[in-house]
Amino acid sequence: MLDHNRLEEFIEQIRLTPAIWKNREFDISREHMNEIWAHFGHTFDISPKEAEMQWEYLIRLHRFMNRNASLEQFRIEVPSLEDDFTPADTLVAESLAIFLKPTLDELLLISKPSETSV
Repeated sequence: MLDHNRLEEFIEQIRLTPAIWKNREFDISREHMNEIWAHFGHTFDISPKEAEMQWEYLIRLHRFMNRNASLEQFRIEVPSLEDDFTPADTLVAESLAIFLKPTLDELLLISKPSETSV
């Protein structure tokens, strides 16, 4: 299991690996993704499967943090809100939102150009 003290570091490493969070834009083979998750596993002293599952759980929590966002606003496939969110998932998402939502929004939501970016 990922050490909770390293969660922000884990997310930062995800940010530095666009093949993970921009997977709609890249055609990455499953074999290559397995190598990426093996690297994450080694870096964070967890198995590659645990690393991938941790990311999938963060995606799920992020979806819950953005209940009003349409599925088209996400960079990657996200679960629908009809998926089984347990009361524990709800509490975790609400508790972590203040710390993780801005960073996860940057990674997982498709941003619209602002007037200052044009």
